[in-house]
Parts: sequence; C-alpha cells; structure tokens
Amino acid sequence: MDVARDLFAEKGYEATTTRELNKALGIADGLLYYYFPHGKQEILDTIVRQGLENRINEVAFDLSGVTTTAELVDQLLQLFRTVWDLFTREDNYQSFMITVRERMLLSDDESSWMNTVLAGIQTEIMQALRPHANLLPGSEADVPVVASIIMDILQRHLYEALLISNRRELSDATAAQMRKELQFMLFQH
Repeated sequence: MDVARDLFAEKGYEATTTRELNKALGIADGLLYYYFPHGKQEILDTIVRQGLENRINEVAFDLSGVTTTAELVDQLLQLFRTVWDLFTREDNYQSFMITVRERMLLSDDESSWMNTVLAGIQTEIMQALRPHANLLPGSEADVPVVASIIMDILQRHLYEALLISNRRELSDATAAQMRKELQFMLFQH
C-alpha cells in the first residue's frame, strides 16, 4: 500500500501502471492481482479507506471537564489541531490528496462509505457536545446544528490550507480565525 500510495501521489492513478507497481514492489507481473483481484481500482479504494480510517481512529472526541464556553472553544481548537496534524502527516496527506485528485474514480461503495464516515465524525462531535448543551447557543435540540457548523469550520480551513494554498502547517492566523469563528458561534446565547 505504501508503494502504491507513493506512486499514486507522485504520478497520479492513471499514470501509474500495474507493471510499475510490480516493479517497485519487486514482484512478478500479475502477482498483484493475486492480492488485489480488481487491480488498481481495488488498491485505490483501499488507500482511500485506510487513509480515512487511520485519520479518524486517532481522534478522540472528549470534551469532559469542560465547564465554560471558553474552555469549550479551547478544547475544540485542540481537537482541530489534532485533526490538522493527522491530515498533514505524510502518509495521511498523500492519501488525502489522492482521494481528492482521484475522487471521480472512486467506486460507489467508497464514495458512500466516505460520506458515512464524515457523518459519523459529525455524530461524534454532536455526542461530545450534548453534555455541554447549556454552553451552546439555542436549545438542546440545536446541538446537531452546532456540531454541523463546527465540522464546517474545521473542513473549510483544512481544505483551504491543503487544497487551495498548498500549506500544510496550521498558521497562527488560521488558528486565530478558527477561534474567532467558534467564539462567535458559541457566544451567541
């Protein structure tokens, strides 16, 4: 997987042949199909799946101990930093960029699975927020909306930095802007 991820990230999925994969792995032509019967498509799907699973499994949505809105903002920013660090680690960064670049080639199952995983992250954020509903704007019924906005803030800044600006570090200016956005949203009650 590492070899395929490196080649897909460097050359692109279409430009990487199974012959190149076999050569880079030092295996006989055709042996790749023994492990991946559906060839490169199965490898691409596996890279996407493993990349997302690895990033998600390392994030803890723990907001216990939070008693004030300011502490909630601090904890959410720490969560953002953790996610940011995961996305910018070389292997995860490559998987992310491959996913974005090759999104049209993903199987329907992989696209559906990715949507399910992203919805699951939002659900985890929502569940972590529920005990702190008194710190959130609106009523307890609005917790899903707040979780959605928090997810949107994270995704927008992460994608803006990685995809648009090609910047992997979380700058002080970006962190400060994220803090302002969270504070604006959370202090509205």
